[in-house]
Amino acid sequence: MIEQLKKALTTGVGLALKTWTEVEAAGKEVIKKAQLSEKDASQFLKNLKESYEKTQKKMEVQVNRLVKDVLKKADVATNDDVKALKREIQSLRKELKAAQAPKAAKSKPPKAKPKAKSAA
Repeated sequence: MIEQLKKALTTGVGLALKTWTEVEAAGKEVIKKAQLSEKDASQFLKNLKESYEKTQKKMEVQVNRLVKDVLKKADVATNDDVKALKREIQSLRKELKAAQAPKAAKSKPPKAKPKAKSAA
């Protein structure tokens, strides 16, 4: 019975959706009902904490993946997409400036020489 309770507390979405305080409180209730020794209780809480953290990390990865998929399907630009576009614009501006520089130098009319006054 206690083993089943342990498994139920440390698996799945139920664990991922609870705060550590809630999980710890439920774990302490199991410890109390099972009348575990201090050593066993400590080990149980340690295992519970590790399981909780692993489950939270897995859930975070899954949620991130789901959000990215939804954004992709909705054709919404991500922050990375915007940054990539900014880099591309900066690169194109540099190329445009470099391409215009020789043209600007060629298109400048030569300075007019002052005309000499004729002695008339």
